[in-house]
Amino acid sequence: MPKKKTNVNLIDEYIEKITSDKKVSEGTIKTYKNIGTNLSFNLLSTQPTIIKKLKETYDNPNTLQLYLNMIILVRRHNEEETDKLIKFRNSLRDDIIESRKKNLHDLDEKLPKPDYIMEELNNLNGIRYILNYLMINNALRNKDINLKFVKSLPENKTENYLMLKGKNIILDINDYKTDSKYGTKEIKISDEKFVNEIKKMKLDDGDYLLSMKNGDKIKNSSTFNDKILNLTIDRLGQNRLVKIMIKDLLNTKSFDRLEQMSKDRGTSLDILLKSYNLHNGEK
Repeated sequence: MPKKKTNVNLIDEYIEKITSDKKVSEGTIKTYKNIGTNLSFNLLSTQPTIIKKLKETYDNPNTLQLYLNMIILVRRHNEEETDKLIKFRNSLRDDIIESRKKNLHDLDEKLPKPDYIMEELNNLNGIRYILNYLMINNALRNKDINLKFVKSLPENKTENYLMLKGKNIILDINDYKTDSKYGTKEIKISDEKFVNEIKKMKLDDGDYLLSMKNGDKIKNSSTFNDKILNLTIDRLGQNRLVKIMIKDLLNTKSFDRLEQMSKDRGTSLDILLKSYNLHNGEK
C-alpha cells in the first residue's frame, strides 16, 4: 500500500506542475506552502471533513475562500472530487461582499483626504516623489515600479523599463501581477516635475530606480515591498493611496481618469470599483 502523501508533498507537487506550465509569483508559492503547513487535515480528506474543519478553524470568509481556492486546485491536480467544496465556496460570496464593505467603511474613516495626499506629494522630491506619483496618478502596484532605466528597449522584454524620450518619460511594464491577461503596459508621463525628478537622479543605462547597495536589482519581493512602504506618504502603501484617489475621482465624476487608472494598473474597472472603492463601505 503506497504511503499517504503529506500536505507538504501535495503542495510541492502542485507547485512543480504550475511552475512548469506558467509563471508563478514568489508570493503565490509562499502562500500555498504556508496554507499547506498550517492545515490540520490532509488535502485529500473527504470533502465533508474538509468543510467541517475549515468552519471550525476560520471565521473570516476571505480566509475561507483563499484556503478553498488552493485546496480545490490541489485536489483537481490529484483527480479528487471538488463539487461540495465549490458549492461551499460559492455560498461565501454574500459574506465576502459584506466583509469587504465593512472593511472599506472602517478604512475610509481612518484614511487622510485627497487634498492632504496631493499637498504631501507636491512637497516631496527625488525617489519619494517618483514612487508616490506613480501610485497616486497611475495606480501602479509595487511590482510595477521595479523599473530599469534604459536608453532603448531590448528585443526580449522581461523586466519593467523606464526611458527618457524627448520631454516625456516612457514606462514599458512587462512583469506585473496581471501581465498574462493584459500584456505589456506602456505609460507616457509628461508631468514637468516628474520628468525633472527623474533627470536629477542621473541614472545610467541599466540602472534600477531602486536597487541593492551594489546596484543590482532587488529580486526579493518582501525586501522590495518593505522599501516601497517606507517611502510612501505616511507609510500608507500603494493599496491605500489608490483607494483614496479612486474615491476622489468618483466624487468629482472624473470617469476618464478612472478608466485610465484601470488601464495603467492592469485591473478591470469592475474590480477597481468593487475592491478599491471606499464608497462601497458607506451605509
